[in-house]
Amino acid sequence: MSVFFRHRLFLLALLLALPWAGPVCAETALESVRITSRLDLNSILISGVDIVFFYDDSIAGTEPMTAFSWYSRTRELRETRASAFDLVNTVIPQGFDSASPPLPARHRDAVRVLVFSEHQNSQSTAFDITAMTRVLIEIDQFGLLVSER
Repeated sequence: MSVFFRHRLFLLALLLALPWAGPVCAETALESVRITSRLDLNSILISGVDIVFFYDDSIAGTEPMTAFSWYSRTRELRETRASAFDLVNTVIPQGFDSASPPLPARHRDAVRVLVFSEHQNSQSTAFDITAMTRVLIEIDQFGLLVSER
């Protein structure tokens, strides 16, 4: 077998093995998030939206996380596991129109990205936006609407 042929055979084997080698690209495709309000500008509602980028499956898990479980554990997680997640918090004051919060530098490495709101029912499950690219979060009197733009 010639060196040329062995080299080509090696390249072919490498190309065939790549799909089985696991992901070589980012975990999430998320590019941007836009938060808008459908509320009357004069309505009195002070709330917040948390976009949480988890880099460790042991925290994010696969079971649905409720707003209550997130907000009750936030302080503990910040103290004990701060490097395992990034939190982007956007305050929603009276008269809020819209915002595009900055994403963390390592956001593409997140294994799971969840959205919580203080405006939600405490037993509401988080919105999982991990697989979305351009996310639109709309706030109305009933809670949040999350969709892809």
